[in-house]
Amino acid sequence: MRVSVIAPLKNEAPWIGYSVMAAYPGIHEFIYAVDPLSDDGSLEILQDLQNELGKDKVRFMADKEFSFDPMDRAAYNNAFNACIEASTGEACFFLHPDMIVENPGVLLDLPLHALAWYTTITSYAGDFQTVISKGRGTKWKNIHRKQFGLHYYGGYGSRNEDFYHSDITFEAHDFHGSNFGKYPFQVADSGLFVNHYCELKSYKRRLEKMRLCMKTQYPGLKDSAIDDMAANHPRVHLTDQKGIYGEFVFERKEQPEIPEVVKKYQSRFESFLKENALV
Repeated sequence: MRVSVIAPLKNEAPWIGYSVMAAYPGIHEFIYAVDPLSDDGSLEILQDLQNELGKDKVRFMADKEFSFDPMDRAAYNNAFNACIEASTGEACFFLHPDMIVENPGVLLDLPLHALAWYTTITSYAGDFQTVISKGRGTKWKNIHRKQFGLHYYGGYGSRNEDFYHSDITFEAHDFHGSNFGKYPFQVADSGLFVNHYCELKSYKRRLEKMRLCMKTQYPGLKDSAIDDMAANHPRVHLTDQKGIYGEFVFERKEQPEIPEVVKKYQSRFESFLKENALV
């Protein structure tokens, strides 16, 4: 089966090159909707990857149409759905730019009986040595057949942000997380293992992302309350906590687990980083 990676992208230069090169052996094509205001080196890295892998393998759309504001749900959804529409594979795989695939070859042999597949996720925080062992989901339904009205729906950080098949679910956008048996179609194990370096970004970037999520989830709150909630979230301060956000545990491993793709391409991709890149 041909699998197309899709994702909106803005200022992901610290990770996008590694994400592409790690997944490349099992991917039909990579398609990104790039906000043209992205100014940290992301566009230059994608152009470099095009030069090496080919313009049919790495495609990106960078136009004012994709100046998506996470607080503008229509624009945010449009960026995802434009990628789905542009894809030519039989399935779409939302691989976030800060995700690195460990075993891409399994994508060539997905179980054909399913309509969607989940991947097994390990989330890192702070550095390559610290894993979020509690507080982050370990299974994510992020591969879907491009059939039955596949589309993306939801606000940034909203509880129903996901892929849906409108020919099956119609106007409903019910999100069941990793309770895969509740979906009205079969969700299979892809066999894929993915490392998510979601919280290896700077404190400033983590705080910015959490503020946006909180604004989506609590639209009636004042900015001062949003700022306080974001700053006190475990995914921002990266310390163990059990409270209103659930239980978060950050487990320190004996040795750092730096992906081989990072070791191999670090000097190449870091040469494109601009001063304002938030690692």
